Amino acid sequence: MKILLVVPGKLKTVPMSGFSAAALRVLGNEVRVEDYYPTLAEKALAAGKQLAPLRRRTEFWAQVNRRLRRAIDEFRPDLLFTIYGLHISAQTLSFARARGVVRACWWINDPFQSQPGFDRAAEYDVYFSNSSVCARQVEEAFGVKSHFLPTACEPTVHHASPPDPALACDVCFAGDWSPARQQLIEMLVKAGFNLRLYGPWQKKIAPDSPLRAHLTPGFFTPAQMSAYFSSARIVLNFHTWFGRFSHGVNPRLFEAPACGALQIVDVKDEIPSLFEVGEEVVIYRDLESLPGLLREWLADRDGCEAVAKAGHQRVLQDHTYQRRMAQMLTLL
Repeated sequence: MKILLVVPGKLKTVPMSGFSAAALRVLGNEVRVEDYYPTLAEKALAAGKQLAPLRRRTEFWAQVNRRLRRAIDEFRPDLLFTIYGLHISAQTLSFARARGVVRACWWINDPFQSQPGFDRAAEYDVYFSNSSVCARQVEEAFGVKSHFLPTACEPTVHHASPPDPALACDVCFAGDWSPARQQLIEMLVKAGFNLRLYGPWQKKIAPDSPLRAHLTPGFFTPAQMSAYFSSARIVLNFHTWFGRFSHGVNPRLFEAPACGALQIVDVKDEIPSLFEVGEEVVIYRDLESLPGLLREWLADRDGCEAVAKAGHQRVLQDHTYQRRMAQMLTLL
């Protein structure tokens, strides 16, 4: 199959673009990747028209969509598969449809940023979501065939490595800042846990915050994250939408066990269909119970290692990007 993969290349924190392209090629497909953010040449061309700032941005996206339509004509894909698909115009999607191209969108920011996906869903033939509930809502609202398709791990990047003594800790959290996440980490630091925190938190927390002693600031690469997880006894996963939605799963759900770590994650509706709860992953339902749960598992070294090993085997069997792209093509 010839697949035009259209991705948000500007978003360096969305590495699934590259993982998906590689997986599709391994599966025997011919893949062409296009970035739906403007290139420097496209920006320069728009800037040269001396337009007002708002008109200039509109021209940026017009330039991008002209490039995408050229790619459709040149490559003649069977499938246009986009991750998010922001700024891909209805005109471009209609252009693809007129040429017999199947159009599929993979929206992976559900449920906490579902509206931009819903705004575009009706323009596609098939819609994939990281939330089973949002997939159902799209199908019911727009009549577009929709499926739950979570993210995955990439074993060449997300894998266990020898622990780094400089990174060793009992509990590790890696991710963006949010008020709820700060409250959680402050609670665990106050409770005395040997904890390491990774992410762009430095501008969000107070200069005298106790979290600074635990923080390695800034964005991190997937390879760095794997090193962090491999050096921790427990990886804590806290969905951005904790307390707001009971559904939808994030990439960390698969990346942490791929690195050989025991993952403790807030409960989500889909997790029991992806892992054996208590045997391959550990869940918590509220923050009040979390310190006790962490102490319980830290005290049970054999149990901790057994769950980590089982989770690792599960993701390698069922939750790699190669498996996920195969599922996507089968659902199509």
